[in-house]
This record gives sequence, structure tokens and C-alpha cells, in this order.
Amino acid sequence: MSKRFGVPGALAAIGLALLAGCAAQMKPVADFGAAANHLATAYKPFTSGLADSCEQKRRYVALSAPGAYDDEIVSRDAATSCAKYRQAGTQAAALGDGVAAYANALVKLSGAKPTVFDSDINHVGSKLGGMKHDGVAVFDSDDLGVATKALRATAVLVDEGKLQVLTRETLRDNHAALVTVVTAMKRYASGVYAPQLADTLTILDNEHEVLIAASRATTQADVTAALPARLAQPAMRADIDANKLEAERVAAFDKAADALVAAHADLVANFDTLGGVEKLALVSTFIEKVQAIKERAAAL
Repeated sequence: MSKRFGVPGALAAIGLALLAGCAAQMKPVADFGAAANHLATAYKPFTSGLADSCEQKRRYVALSAPGAYDDEIVSRDAATSCAKYRQAGTQAAALGDGVAAYANALVKLSGAKPTVFDSDINHVGSKLGGMKHDGVAVFDSDDLGVATKALRATAVLVDEGKLQVLTRETLRDNHAALVTVVTAMKRYASGVYAPQLADTLTILDNEHEVLIAASRATTQADVTAALPARLAQPAMRADIDANKLEAERVAAFDKAADALVAAHADLVANFDTLGGVEKLALVSTFIEKVQAIKERAAAL
């Protein structure tokens, strides 16, 4: 090798080593960004699940009502009655999109590859509205609008190359917005979606009892009459199990959301000595729970 390339080569090696050290130092930021994205991804099904659960409840109520029964009409009526929840889910989805956009920005700014999470990050635009549940506003649209825009603004600056270096101030400036958005996500999950799941489960349990009663056959001659109810029980149990699995995910989400906010606060407080964020372990545990629940659901 020619000696005239020795000094520049050495300098380049030193530069690469410094960059590698910087990237290693920023791994907690990259891990946080990926964790935030996973949380947003896990939250996403909640936003469509609200209307799905509402429609399921109405279909089962119709099953036990007297009079003529047409499944096509019942399904159409259920979709119409629960349309407001479909729109509410769209609005709630914007919260997860805002967190995912911010997460993506942090991963890019860190210059490091996440070591704990590795999911791709996608975010789309969605309009926040005055979502209500039982006549009461779920979110403060003005506050959420400002908070979500703040998170997205950071992402835009990064995408356009106007923000290239992560600083403590970047994290600090976004902390209040992150808290506002994540708190709203929690409120939607535990205050709107969880009660809807519980209401639907009550109907499912009641209808299951009806099926069990109708499945009784005192004599062999009664078996034929009871057979339809007996055949319907597996499908009913599958719906009940799926409902309970979804409720588990909602319950786990609350703690994981708190852990994410606490981890972000740690990033702000310990920015100069980043060496790891232990609270991300709680988020990781949540993701593992979600995966386990998915696997159990697939086995139903």
C-alpha cells in the first residue's frame, strides 16, 4: 500500500471510529424510536376494533330478537348504527400516526440501528375531530391538534434535512406533545374501547348461555332439535375468546404507554450520558405480550 494514503486513511479510520462511537451512544434513542413505533402499531387495531365490536354486539342482539331474521339486513343495519365509531376510530388513529412519525424522526437523527426493535415505520395523515363517547368529548381537539402537529413537525424537519443533529432541546421541546398524544391514546384504549369490548362480552356471554340451554337433549329424539345450537357453540366461543384476548391487549397497552413516556423523560434528563433506557424493557415486554396474544388468537 502506498504510504501517501497512510495519513488520510488513518484520519478516516479515526473519523469512522468516532462516528461508530456516536452511533453506539445514540442506540437508546434509536431503540426508543423503534419502541414508540411498535406501540403505535399495536395501538392501530384498537381504532378499527371499536366499530367491529359495536357491530358484533348488534348482530348478536338481533339473533335473539323475535320476528323475521335476515343476516344481510342485520349486518347492514349494524354497520349503519356503528358508523360513528368507524369515524371515531379514524380520528383516534391519527394519534398513533403522530407518535410513529416522531419515532421515525428519532431513529433517523440517532444515526444508529435499533437493537431491540426493528419494525418498519409508516405514517399517514388523518384529521382529528371532536370525537365523543356517550355524549362526552374524549379528546380536546385543540390540544391534540397542536401536540400532533408538533410531533409531525419534527419528522418533517428531519425528512427535509433541516434538522440533522439530535439535541436535548429537540427531545425536551417534544416531550409535552408526546405526553398529550400518548395520554389521549390511553384514554381512547381504556376509556372508550375497553368498555365497548366489555359491553359486547356481556352480550356474548348471555347468548352463550342461551345456546347451552338450547343444546340440552333429554332424549335421543331431542338431539336433532338441539343440533343447530350445539353446532353454533364453537363459533360463539371463538368470538368470546377473541374478545377476551383483545381486552388483554388493551390492559397491557396502558402500562406500556406509561413506560414509553417515562423512557422519553429519561432520554431528556440523561441526554449527555446515554447508555441505555431500562424502562424500554417494559415496552419490550408489552410487545412480547402482544405477539403471544396474536399467536394464541391464530391458534383459535
